[in-house]
Order: sequence, then structure tokens, then C-alpha cells
Amino acid sequence: MTAFFAVAGLLAALLGLTAPAQADSARQLKVTTYNIYQGAPLTPLLTAPTLPELIRRAGIAYDQMVATDFPSRARAIAKLFRREKPEVVGLQEVALWKKGPLTGSLTTTYDFLDILLRELRAVGLHYRAAAIDTTFSATLPISATERASFTDRDVILTKDRLPVTHAQSHLYTARLVVTTPAGLTFTIPRGWSAVDVGLGHKPKAGPKTNDQSHTVRVATTHLEPTAASIRNAQGNELHTALAQSPYPVIAVGDFNSLPTDATGPYGTFTSGGYDDAWRAVHGPGGGFTARQDPDLRNLPSKLDHRIDYVFYQPSRLSAVAAEVIGDRPNERTPNGLWPSDHAGLAVTLRLRQC
Repeated sequence: MTAFFAVAGLLAALLGLTAPAQADSARQLKVTTYNIYQGAPLTPLLTAPTLPELIRRAGIAYDQMVATDFPSRARAIAKLFRREKPEVVGLQEVALWKKGPLTGSLTTTYDFLDILLRELRAVGLHYRAAAIDTTFSATLPISATERASFTDRDVILTKDRLPVTHAQSHLYTARLVVTTPAGLTFTIPRGWSAVDVGLGHKPKAGPKTNDQSHTVRVATTHLEPTAASIRNAQGNELHTALAQSPYPVIAVGDFNSLPTDATGPYGTFTSGGYDDAWRAVHGPGGGFTARQDPDLRNLPSKLDHRIDYVFYQPSRLSAVAAEVIGDRPNERTPNGLWPSDHAGLAVTLRLRQC
């Protein structure tokens, strides 16, 4: 009997009976969304009553960014990615910090993108920044002798050997404008990026081309957190823009919208041809991704709501698996920091047969 099953297994392999499983695997894509936290909250700057107080708060924000130790957090995130091995990653709050004298040039002190890519390479993972949208940027004094600049970015990372075309980045027309009590006006743009990804085959020598029957468009965004009307308009802009895609669409990111937000971005997407991957796999409970304390040292975890999503078009894709990452105490850094104030979400999606 043992010999019979051994021969049967060999015949099945020779006849290609395992091909459907291999083909099914070739139609899958693992994506992750992760707001990696810029290192400090900046909203207190917008309520500073005087310029000296604004400078004091800016100095506190810069010092807190240093204390939340992104190099250490990047190593923790790299370990998560080594375990999950996502092929496409949507990142938010990929900060670029610079510092220098009040009247001199600024020097980069923390480039979150370069730091993370270096830590990923250190654990054997090779990604490239396939699309970057640069949104808000500002420079302020942080003391009587120094000033610092902050630039916010959203980034799509893709594995090096993954075929990628049509990278694009855009800013939303809807943007928040804030005049502080100290008399300064800040315009806070936000945006989105997207790439077209080929599934199930390795790129050949020469120009990269995608088999259109195995191509998906992956977009990432970070919508306005403080003003619902601006956030809702941005969500509508994104939904409208992605409707032009000739390929199945996956939209990931920090949407700052609860699952109960029927008139906001969550409702825009889930009533407009998309499904929520976590809900599709696990139902409406759990899946919390926000939010830890700003210093990242709270214990136990304070994650208690969902605002980070992987949305997909169920007519063309199906959700196979979904897992929250970066939410367990043993995933913190050796000095006790959570990898971010958000958790990430890793989702495996399968392209439906036409």
C-alpha cells in the first residue's frame, strides 16, 4: 500500500496534477500597510499661542523624535518584514528630519527611508522605493541657536525582483490650512502614490513589462486626521482616481476613518466597489492598529481601534489571509519601544480567475 501511494504521487507530479496549486500561488500578492510614525506629534505646534512658545514646542518635538529612536524601531520593523515577507509595502509618515544653525545650511539627521532600507538589507530583504509622494514640509527654529526641518512622505516599497511599472504620485486638491494663534499659516498637503505590479513571474533581461492579465495596481495614502471634511474630500479624490485603473486595485494606508464612518473614506470605499480585507477574513472584530502613546513606551498596548486598511476589489480579488503586526510586546525594541504608534497590517490577496 505504501508503495502504491508513492507511485501514485510520482505519477501525479509527472502528469502535472500539482500545477493548479502552483498557478494559484502565482496569482497571489502579499501587501502590507504600516504607518511607521514620524517620531513625535506635531499638532501641539499648531496651537502655540506665541512665537517663543512655538519654538519651545518645536524643540520638544525634535527631542522626542530623537528619543523615539527610529534606527532601533526600524530594526524591529525589519524583523517583522522578514517574518511576513510582503512583496509590496505601503508606508506612511516616512519622515525626513534635518537640523542646523539658525542662519546656516541644514544637515540630514534622520532619513527614515534610508534607515529602514538599510535595516531591511541587514536581515536579507531587498526592497526599492518604487513610488514616493512628498507632502508636508516646514522649517522652524527649535532653540535660540538652531532650526530643524521636517518633511513627510508616503512610500511604496516593492521587492527588487518584482516587475513594477507606471509609478505615480499625486497631491490632493483638498488640503488643510491652519493659522496658528502665533500668527503663522501652515498649508498641510497630503497625497497618494500607486504602482502597477506584475504577479507570478520573474522579470527578464531588458525593459520591465507586465502581463496585463496578472497585473494589479497598488496605491497607498495617508488621509487628513484632524478635519473630517478635508479627509472625506481626499477619500473621494482617491476613489475617483483609482476608478480609472485598467487593473484590479488594492488601496492601502492610514485612512483615519473608523469602520463606522459611513460618510467618510471607509464608507466611500466599502460602498464603492471595495472590501475591507481584515473584515473579509476575520469579521468586524479585532484588527486594531491605532494608537500607542507618543513616547511609544506604554505597556500594555493601547491599540483599540482600526484606521489602517487594505481595501481591494472583491469582483477581481479575494482576501486569503490578514494579520496585524507590531502589536505584541515581544515585537518591541530592546529598549522597550513599540515599532510605531500604529500596528501594521499584512494581507495576502489572490487574483480571481477571469
